[in-house]
Amino acid sequence: MLLESKTCHFALETTLPQQKSHLQCLQNQIALRTHKTRNTRNAPLLDQCYVVDENNLPPVYVLRARSAIVPEFNDPDETVRATAAARWEEVQAELRTLLQRGADLAYLDGTMDSDSKERYYVSELENQIILGIEANDNPRKRCILITRNIDDLKNYTEDHRTPRFAEIKHIEREDRFELDADSACMLARLQQRVLHLVSPENAIHHDVLWKYEDVIHPQLHQAYLDSLSEQLYTACLRLIDENAPLPELDVPSLCEEAGQHWSRCRVMASHYFKPEQDTPLQALRDYVTGASDTPLIVHGAPGCGKSKIVSKLVFDMEDIVFDEYMLVLRYIGHTPKSRDLKQLLSSLCSQITLAIGGSDADVPVDVNDLIKYFAELIATFPPTCRLILLLDDLELLLPEHGAHRLAWVPARLPRHVKLILAVHYSSYRLLDRFKDAILPGRPDCFLEVPSATVDECVGLLTKLLSSMDRALTFAQMKVFRQALEKEPLPLYVELLANIAKDLKSFDSPENIKLPSNSGEGITSLLEKLEGRHGKMLVSRAFAYMVASSTGLSDCEMEDVLSLDEDVLNEIYSGDFHPRIRRVPYIKWLALKQDVEAFLAYKDADGVTVAVWQHDSFVDAVKTRYLSDKNVVSSIHSTIADYFLGTWAGKPKPVSVLSGKRQLVASFNSDRKVPAQPLTFGGSARGYGAVRYNKRMYDQVPRHLDLAGRYKELNSLVFFNYEWLYNKIKALSLQHIMLDLALNPGEEVSLVEEALRVSERTVQRDINSLPTEISGHLLPYYGTHSNIRSLIRQCDTDGLRHCALVPNFPYLHVPGSSLQFTLAAPDEMEHFCLVHGSVFDSNNGGEEKLLVCKKRDDAYVNVFDLLTGELRGTVFASNGDLHITPNGKHLIHDTATGAFIKQVIMMNHIDGKSSLYKKGPLDITNDRLCTVVTLTNSVLCICEIPSGKILHIIALDGKSNVCAISPDGKMVLCNSNGFLLAYDLYTLEHLLTVPIGSTPSRLRFTRDGLRVFLSNDKDTRVTIMHLNGRAVDMTYRAVLEDKMPKDNIRDLRVSPNDQLLLVRGDVHLLVYHRGLEKIIATFTRPDSVPHEFRLPKAHYVQMNFTHADFTKDSDFVVGTIFRNVYVWQISSGSLVTSIQAPIGIITDLMVAKTRSQVVTHMKGSRNIEVWNIDAAVRKVNTPDKLTDSISDFQLTSDGRLAFVRCCQSDEIGVVSMTNGSMVDLLTHDNPVIDFAITPDGGWALVTTQPRLKGTAFKLWNLSERRVVMEVGNVAGHCVSMNQKPKIVMLAQKDTTYKSPFYISVLHIVDGEFYEHAYMHTITTIRSKPFMTDNDQFLVVNSTVEPPSTLSTSDDVNSVGSSSPTFHTEPKACIYVFDVERGMKVTVCDAFSMKFEEHLLDILEVRPCSQPNRSLVAAIFSCKEKQSSLDDDLSDGGYASSSSANAAAGCPYGFFLLDAATGNLAQLCIPFPKPSLGVGSNPLIFSTDCTLCLDEQSNIFHIPSGEFIGQLASPLNPPRAFILRNTVVLYYHESTLLVIRISDGVPIAQCDVHSSICRLQVCPDDRTVLVGCQDGGVLSYTIVDPAWENPSQILSCLPSREVGDQTKLGAGLHRRSWDKVEKDSVPGYQRPPSAMTAFSSDKYVLREIKALLRPRPKSDSHAEVGGRSQACSLM
Repeated sequence: MLLESKTCHFALETTLPQQKSHLQCLQNQIALRTHKTRNTRNAPLLDQCYVVDENNLPPVYVLRARSAIVPEFNDPDETVRATAAARWEEVQAELRTLLQRGADLAYLDGTMDSDSKERYYVSELENQIILGIEANDNPRKRCILITRNIDDLKNYTEDHRTPRFAEIKHIEREDRFELDADSACMLARLQQRVLHLVSPENAIHHDVLWKYEDVIHPQLHQAYLDSLSEQLYTACLRLIDENAPLPELDVPSLCEEAGQHWSRCRVMASHYFKPEQDTPLQALRDYVTGASDTPLIVHGAPGCGKSKIVSKLVFDMEDIVFDEYMLVLRYIGHTPKSRDLKQLLSSLCSQITLAIGGSDADVPVDVNDLIKYFAELIATFPPTCRLILLLDDLELLLPEHGAHRLAWVPARLPRHVKLILAVHYSSYRLLDRFKDAILPGRPDCFLEVPSATVDECVGLLTKLLSSMDRALTFAQMKVFRQALEKEPLPLYVELLANIAKDLKSFDSPENIKLPSNSGEGITSLLEKLEGRHGKMLVSRAFAYMVASSTGLSDCEMEDVLSLDEDVLNEIYSGDFHPRIRRVPYIKWLALKQDVEAFLAYKDADGVTVAVWQHDSFVDAVKTRYLSDKNVVSSIHSTIADYFLGTWAGKPKPVSVLSGKRQLVASFNSDRKVPAQPLTFGGSARGYGAVRYNKRMYDQVPRHLDLAGRYKELNSLVFFNYEWLYNKIKALSLQHIMLDLALNPGEEVSLVEEALRVSERTVQRDINSLPTEISGHLLPYYGTHSNIRSLIRQCDTDGLRHCALVPNFPYLHVPGSSLQFTLAAPDEMEHFCLVHGSVFDSNNGGEEKLLVCKKRDDAYVNVFDLLTGELRGTVFASNGDLHITPNGKHLIHDTATGAFIKQVIMMNHIDGKSSLYKKGPLDITNDRLCTVVTLTNSVLCICEIPSGKILHIIALDGKSNVCAISPDGKMVLCNSNGFLLAYDLYTLEHLLTVPIGSTPSRLRFTRDGLRVFLSNDKDTRVTIMHLNGRAVDMTYRAVLEDKMPKDNIRDLRVSPNDQLLLVRGDVHLLVYHRGLEKIIATFTRPDSVPHEFRLPKAHYVQMNFTHADFTKDSDFVVGTIFRNVYVWQISSGSLVTSIQAPIGIITDLMVAKTRSQVVTHMKGSRNIEVWNIDAAVRKVNTPDKLTDSISDFQLTSDGRLAFVRCCQSDEIGVVSMTNGSMVDLLTHDNPVIDFAITPDGGWALVTTQPRLKGTAFKLWNLSERRVVMEVGNVAGHCVSMNQKPKIVMLAQKDTTYKSPFYISVLHIVDGEFYEHAYMHTITTIRSKPFMTDNDQFLVVNSTVEPPSTLSTSDDVNSVGSSSPTFHTEPKACIYVFDVERGMKVTVCDAFSMKFEEHLLDILEVRPCSQPNRSLVAAIFSCKEKQSSLDDDLSDGGYASSSSANAAAGCPYGFFLLDAATGNLAQLCIPFPKPSLGVGSNPLIFSTDCTLCLDEQSNIFHIPSGEFIGQLASPLNPPRAFILRNTVVLYYHESTLLVIRISDGVPIAQCDVHSSICRLQVCPDDRTVLVGCQDGGVLSYTIVDPAWENPSQILSCLPSREVGDQTKLGAGLHRRSWDKVEKDSVPGYQRPPSAMTAFSSDKYVLREIKALLRPRPKSDSHAEVGGRSQACSLM
């Protein structure tokens, strides 16, 4: 409250209470003095101006309208109206004088108390202040009083500005002005009164002086203004901190959601107007307390009161149900979560689960799992408690997730569970779906709510008026009743009540004009508001409310209106334009008060917002104010600016326009709107928690989209990592999905798909979001700028959440042709696409389900092709799978006959069962025909579904084909070279046609007018023209010239019935039925060789395995090996190709109603679903190897990774730039070991040989051929770090204790030279390795007793002066000096001078320290150990301090200097290593100073002490990385990174496959991840706490942008393992699966054939001099 020296004018009473004694006393007192004073002679004016209004409850005297008192106000002449205005001012002054005089006389007479008397002396200012204070429940804690006194104001009474600050009185006698003493006394009295009501610490007073030209000058009075501002700010802050309730930051979102619906229930129930015995309400009560086991559907027309009835039921539930019950209520659309089916079910399931003692963690994330969980939850709800679920306004559900198909609604319920669903008549035809699909034939499950009667509406009108202390006269009510007869709806009643409340009892019924319906009523109301508050204010305020979708709070509305120039120009239409240009707060509050009856309030993202109660108001506002596209765009843009904080702290330009829309003035003005950060931090009082700006997240995307500000929408929302992360955390991932659906462009769709496939992972751990986004979208980094920007943000901003940066794309690449990979429980053998089936009754006729089965399994699996989810299983029986066209019945062929409803064909056939052989089978919806063969064939006709055998027809010969005509009336089968036809209903024989040969296949056209037959032995197609039951013509089409040296393998008829597809081994022909000729020919691509060999397989012919037409009959889809090719028939060209995973495509299904292709690989449990339309984009998916990854080796520059699998004959070569497989080397047998040169140009591979001299193979990868095969026994291959050499260790034969020999392959100028050495090693206990400087080869072995020890000069036993004889081999380490002719040093216990302590050397590994060739080893100690002091001092090496007290310790550690053979460090005791099968060894830092055991205990080797432990949930640790500052862990598919210094996890992500191998790359920050499914991934670790991410990320090859062919640096994808020669049969490899470069057909053409003879073994091209091979002819 602000008080200064001005009190404002006195208020004129517009209503007077009808108290006879009061009014009569006034009149009598005035009459007694009428002729005595001049002041009371106008007393009759009170009777003229105040009239009794009996419509008020209780009745009051009201001031008549000014036009009734001064009729000149209605005169069209402006001068007359000006005179009338002056007259009205005189009348008001006279009325105030009479009322005050009468109050004085009444008070003197004792008929009026002092408080009543003071009422007539209160100014408008005092009246407003007192009303404000009295309306406050605690003014001492919630009100602030500010008073100001201008001390020298009396000196400026002559100034024209003085009346702005105080009332001035003119002294006529002295012709001067002075301050009004009466007003000053009233003001002083008001100040004292208010001071008693307000706390003293909340009272602020200032005395100022005029003394300046501008009275209160912003600079000259700066001290006063600053002090006032600071005092007011401090007082407000203190009162808010003391009295504002603390925000409940820990309130679960579930409680918040349920609370909002209960709040709405209270409001809706209070508006219920029908009698308690109302029929629909009673029916609902009976349902709730009854024993019904089905849902109840409440339906009716919009506005009939369904929601009010449901709310009344809920509100009275305690009086209805007397036993224990649980009530769950949702008004669909009232909150954002309730509109989405997924979030709705999640909320319902969580609430019910928690109520029965479960955990919301049990509630699944996927919508299909949610539907199942919801049904199970209802079915298993405890019977001791009644569960009541009410869902209102079902039609407001969004159609996503199949919500309108209603498959989520259970048709049967336990009797203690009640489900009430309210729905409109025609919205989305939901009511029809309920009646036809969910609850067919159950009229008792539907409850119609009829419209209200006229009497009920009149009663509601009376009730509404009574709540406002108003009524109508009988004549007036008659007029309203007549109007209600036209539209007896509650909304119309409320609109009429809004009109009736302003009617006075003296208003004539003839003058009452009412709208004829609700629409007119809303329009009339809006027009009335425009006249009262201004058209622009009304239009924009309501437009903003509707445009916001969720509604706006009072503060938001005031701020948004303050950003609207049109509204402000209407308010400030004169010359006054304040510096702070805002809408006065009273403007919106006054407007809102006039429509309060039609508003509802709800909580939206933590803010109380106002929305229209009725959709009719929303429609009216859209029609009236939001029909202009420019206005709509401006409205949404303004809201977007507000929630973005665009003008927070920033002056907004002002354009003042005249009435003719001409610019009058322009300037900048601060609107004082708040900033809109993404998050709000904790307050000074220590809330501490972060609060998310949910309003901003909810509003901005929609308004930017509707405003057409797509560039900002992309940069601020769709491709903004911080926005995505915070919004998911604040709201949900589903909210992001809804945002992305606003503007589904190509890049946006890719992001949406990436988030969709990542949903489970992100829901489980939000911090995995950056890796999920980057991993799935990485293939688009170089081609899509917005996605590149998003990935860069994930790489930098996302490091705070996950320090892993993906280098390779994940398996599921959005936008690729691969839609789903369906994981079946076993390898399936039979597949079928179905639509109208028992599995889904609401599918719209689309082929959306895949039904598959394994022959030897009784279960039929059903997959949804829309979602990729397993819909369920059906228990049937063993055998093949056949489905009727309508999908209602399954038929199985078993080894003993076709099994249908327990009918076995063999029981109806005479003959030996041992000769039984099943033949072809065909079915319709009511008939099954099959051929079985004993000596001759038998045609069996059976009825479906009864299983009755209708006819058994013995044929004269054997039959290979059986097909039913498209009309289902006739069956055709052959008997040797004759074609027979039978009627399926009369069972008569129709015809016999000789066809000259035995057919292998038969196809009908869909119109039944053509029959095509062929066999496997030639290229002829027999064509029959049918005419009903007769054959008009039969002829053959000879295709030998179109497909030479080929055979027909299959026939397919196109969906348009005009084309026939003829598939041969290497040809595809398209025959036109009308033209009767071949119109297109497709051959096996030239790049495809004649044969190939898979890993772990033999060579097979590469022919077409399947072919079919697409749904539009314009394209042909064919498969060869793992490739799916798409040809265009009209042009005869190859459109695109798809690469499936490595394998042979054995099954192909092309959907006829969708652009989908389903493929299945031989031997695989997975089924791939492809989108043909997306295949044109040519985004390849990452490839996998065929088994779990066992080993990695990298080139020295980190450019290539060579990958070995467990029990596989392949070596994959992976580009470290993008993860593409650039080569795949296959061999005869599983690879045992391999090694590569540092540049990756050569590879040595060892396998278990089939032939002598083939154990080792040397690959020249630049020429891509095997240049040497040697050896008879598999051995070890050792790579060097920098030198172009490879070490080979192998035995010459497999005899007992056959020694290992050493050879070094030296690569010089593209040639290799083999150096063999005479040294032998009896045993090799683990894979040998080279020291870091490539000088020493280290082998963990055993030394033989002296009697068998070699005595050559180049074998030294360090430190030994005389031989020592042993009886058993002893552990030792061989160190071979490669630079000195393989001079060997044997380091054993004796040579290292602790012979009596070392029991065995358990593990040997390299140790990286500058300028040293160190080898680390773990050893076991002997049980009896004496002091080592003397030994240690004599040896001259350092030991840990704890070694002296290590008596009895079982394990130790030492560092061996390979150059000298001396120990560099000894540590005893040492952590116990894990030596068992499947155990996890200790991990060491690269310099061997730190060691971690299985429990993540940190052991400091130099000090010999444990120095800490890492708290990891994924023990054991796997590797050190990043200069030994972090540790890697993995478990199943989770990769975890923990910083050692503080034990904080800095990264955790899901690699989407079980991890089996980790490899730290030479840069010490990149890690290769090998998975059990053969996948390879790579991550770079960046610790943002210590490193500069931008510098590191700029060097990542996967983040380079440019010419992709150049970025590949020659690493083009290899399409085949070898290139064939025309003179010999080809044996080739399949293409790898992924590349970032050109499409297949161009890359394949670039590969030139290499002419060479076929090698003597499967992978041998050149043999060395010592190779032994055998040629098989």
